[in-house]
Amino acid sequence: MTSRPRLVSLLSAAAAAIAVTAALAVPTPNAHAATPLSQNPSNPLAVPDAWHYSAITTAANPELTDYLAASNASTKAAMAKIAFAPRVRWFGNCASCNVATTKEQVASYVADQQRGDPNALVQLAIFGLWPQGEVVNGKRPAISWTMTRYENWIKQIAAGIGDARVAIILEPDLAITANHKNGGSELNDPTPAKRQQYAAWAAKYLAQTLKHEAIYIDAGSADWLYVSEAVNELEHSGIRYARGFALGATHYDSVSSNVSYAAQVAQGLAKDGYGSKHAVIDTSDNGTPFTWLQWNARYGAKFRATGNQYYQFDNTPTCGSTTQQVCETLGHRPTWNPLGGEASKLGLGPSHPQLREEAARYIDGYLWFGRGWRWMQMGGNDTQTKTRMVRMGTYTRFTEAAVPAVLPPQLGG
Repeated sequence: MTSRPRLVSLLSAAAAAIAVTAALAVPTPNAHAATPLSQNPSNPLAVPDAWHYSAITTAANPELTDYLAASNASTKAAMAKIAFAPRVRWFGNCASCNVATTKEQVASYVADQQRGDPNALVQLAIFGLWPQGEVVNGKRPAISWTMTRYENWIKQIAAGIGDARVAIILEPDLAITANHKNGGSELNDPTPAKRQQYAAWAAKYLAQTLKHEAIYIDAGSADWLYVSEAVNELEHSGIRYARGFALGATHYDSVSSNVSYAAQVAQGLAKDGYGSKHAVIDTSDNGTPFTWLQWNARYGAKFRATGNQYYQFDNTPTCGSTTQQVCETLGHRPTWNPLGGEASKLGLGPSHPQLREEAARYIDGYLWFGRGWRWMQMGGNDTQTKTRMVRMGTYTRFTEAAVPAVLPPQLGG
């Protein structure tokens, strides 16, 4: 909701990570393999043996480099929860980005995720509508890329994906185009229709070109847009071509709130003739959930007075205990099953039958497409990421850590 210059880092792989490539040649399957829930039998994420741990050795996983460099056992245990979690890599455009290299970069990532298994689920986010960032000189910038450049970029991404099985978060922060300004404190997007036009073209092209895709278009979060705004935004942004929509990108609202919100949005879309649509919810950083209004009450005035990014919404301080409030910590592990063993911690236990039914029917899974352990949710090659990783991994309430049951010997300890 504030400035988010979150372009994906394309730096060279760290030497320590490269050294373990051979050790990770065979993916380690986890406990996600199962039959889809009866309420959502078409769930494309509920594919047996498709979920592998992202022990990737490219620059997309500086967290692995940090894990390998750590010597303390408790530090490594906390870092492992992130370094080995199946999560989403962001591919973004920028003023200096070379569209011609996009296919190679995506293809390299896909191969690294698959590790020889064509059934592996590759997760990525396409972030192309804010090449200068979401706030420039105190204002929302008009989109600077031409439609032709954007189309060429999307075509390169599709070519890099090829026949891979993919879950795509399409255009995080697209919800800015529908922003109701939260009481007047937010900035208006000067070119919302154009951004929605670009997103709709991307959704259509990807859906018609790829063979094994599940596309989820950004729709904000339960604490951001009104349901009617989200429905309108999605309808103008290509939802007819997508599996559904994504909630919670760089927001921290509760899973239960987003489940209820997803059900309302899906029902609104169905009422308008768009059929059955489903959602994925980011759980990377909402282990201790809070809303934007709660953040604003705690940190808003301090951030506006000082401009210190330590207090910025995208960079909310990490939790220092399991009871601290309005802070970031790891949420539910990535999974296709919204009603797993720790559902009660999400407010989806047996005492909440309606929410459980809504989750089973409308939620395709919990994905990690936020990156709250990274400074300003950016590239991860910064001095703060290690500390944030450890704190978020240490003080999470979720015990089903996203760590392989058996690590390769080179990564053990």
